[in-house]
Amino acid sequence: MKKPKENFKEELENQYSILIQAEEKEQRIRTTIIISILAITMVSTIVSAIFAIKAYSSTNNITKEKKSVSHTYYQTLSTTYNDTSKLEVNNITTGYSLSSPKIITITNDGDTNITFDIKIKNINTSLLSTNNLMYTITNNNETSIKKELPLSDTNILENVEISPKETITYVFNVNYNGFTEDTSNFYNANIIIEQNNSKTSLLD
Repeated sequence: MKKPKENFKEELENQYSILIQAEEKEQRIRTTIIISILAITMVSTIVSAIFAIKAYSSTNNITKEKKSVSHTYYQTLSTTYNDTSKLEVNNITTGYSLSSPKIITITNDGDTNITFDIKIKNINTSLLSTNNLMYTITNNNETSIKKELPLSDTNILENVEISPKETITYVFNVNYNGFTEDTSNFYNANIIIEQNNSKTSLLD
């Protein structure tokens, strides 16, 4: 039969062993919790970084698209005349010259190169022929050769290119080089500037 001392010692050893096992179990649980938290944090960080990269990429694409739209579609011309767009040639006689040459100023208010045409339209005349009714166009001190005024709608300049913010000025003059005693003849029309690729925005 074991002595009381030995029984007490054995009991203490059993209790100590139980405590050690409980402590080890708690340590394992704490370690598992810490590893789980670290893993979740790492996964969350990676996912957040991926979403942030995608969001940044999308924003960049939107910005680029907006810039592209602006440069592609913003095209507009402004035109001014020293009086009006009407060309009025009245009382044509020998030595006739347009008393006030028509001055046309064209400005590219957009941010891309634009081309335009200058047209003579809506012609109303008493003349059956314009053989001697001639026009010239002056630009940058250079004057075109004399040409007959048309009897139907005609482009007198085509596909003229103008750069962004550039201004071009034309001086349009008319002379009669023939001989006539009839002063009742007339030639009236409009000088029109027509912009090519005239779309100004995606909303149009």
